[in-house]
Amino acid sequence: MLLGNYVYKRLKGIIIVKKLLVLTLFFSMLLCSCVKKNDGVLSGKARLRIGHGGGYLSAAVFAAQQTDLQSIDFQQFNSSSDIAYGLLSGTLDAGFVEADRLAAFSKLSGFERLTVVGKIAYPYGATLVLRKGLNNRLNELGNLTVAASAPHCVLLEQFTEDAQRFAADLSNVKYLYMPFDTMLPALEARTVDAVIIKGTYSVVALHEGHSILYQNWEVQPGDECCPAVIDQAALVLLARKDKIKALQPFISALAATENLSPDQLRRVVADNTILPFEILQGQPVPEFSLRAPL
Repeated sequence: MLLGNYVYKRLKGIIIVKKLLVLTLFFSMLLCSCVKKNDGVLSGKARLRIGHGGGYLSAAVFAAQQTDLQSIDFQQFNSSSDIAYGLLSGTLDAGFVEADRLAAFSKLSGFERLTVVGKIAYPYGATLVLRKGLNNRLNELGNLTVAASAPHCVLLEQFTEDAQRFAADLSNVKYLYMPFDTMLPALEARTVDAVIIKGTYSVVALHEGHSILYQNWEVQPGDECCPAVIDQAALVLLARKDKIKALQPFISALAATENLSPDQLRRVVADNTILPFEILQGQPVPEFSLRAPL
């Protein structure tokens, strides 16, 4: 009889333990189905993935992030090409790509599933950046090596015209032609002494310790180096057509940044990057605007 009671209690204990294990496993599986780490899923609902390049041109994105956008997974990329391919492959739901590359991206498979939502405008601006350590003035550029995009780039032509008006002698200047994105590295490597560059690179050049010797924001675009995109759009916001409704809170937050003052936008950039507020004050502010009412 005692042995029977003992066996009965052991079996009862085993059954209770098994029930507890089953319940634990059930709730663990239920929890995992609702919250998953590192896969962009929260509370059983996929988060929207938005790509941007960071830096000064992402002022509106940084400002939008300060609002309640818990459903957004912001991802920063070093190249807008990576953002474009992420959109085409479906790993991103929206993202900012360079406006002057939009035509090339539009020819790729999958682009028909995307739509232009808005743009970030920034003036081209003819800018002459002098390498740090040099103290030359505008009329002291003789014998310097200067990088430009092309012999007939509108930025170079605008600079030449303005320099001549100031009686600067450019006859001994040696020009090297290279893409814009290689100019600042060439300046750092001392391959060139100065660069004639788009205004979008100005803030980075100043932060790296170089100096701006000349700027003209009234450049009239229309050539290959500075295409006549609407309002000199620097970036275009692309989104997957099937995600437009879900993206509406983010789009509204971006549109609201149009009401912020230039210094408010500069401050949010300074708070989210290594760029000092003081450097940003001397440069125009990138402006976001919607393509059309959605």
